Amino acid sequence: MSNSDVREKGLDKFEEVMGFRPPNIEGDAFLDVTIDHLFANVWSGPGLSVRDRRLVTLAILMCFGNEATLRIHLNATMKQEQLSDVEIDELLVHMAHYGGWPVAAVSSQIVRQLRHERDKAEANA
Repeated sequence: MSNSDVREKGLDKFEEVMGFRPPNIEGDAFLDVTIDHLFANVWSGPGLSVRDRRLVTLAILMCFGNEATLRIHLNATMKQEQLSDVEIDELLVHMAHYGGWPVAAVSSQIVRQLRHERDKAEANA
């Protein structure tokens, strides 16, 4: 597969997973590896669905307390309806018992904020 084919595969998978096309920043090594490896290879692997990978990613981000990236992934999940509100709630409850109550509490606050923003946007549409 040529470099341009790998890039296109990564861009397509990024858009599928995140819901938007990433910026094109020439010479950005981190963005290059994100698109060309993480999305073209890891997120595109045959063994897990995007939904499966999303659940794993959310659980890891919750446990590490990476609120900014968790917010980005939860927002993408909700906008693309990759997980329903009920499934997200179940994830939070499950996380509370296996990952810790504080982890789930912070994650729950982020979910509440995102739902409020979504509901407000829908009401104004």
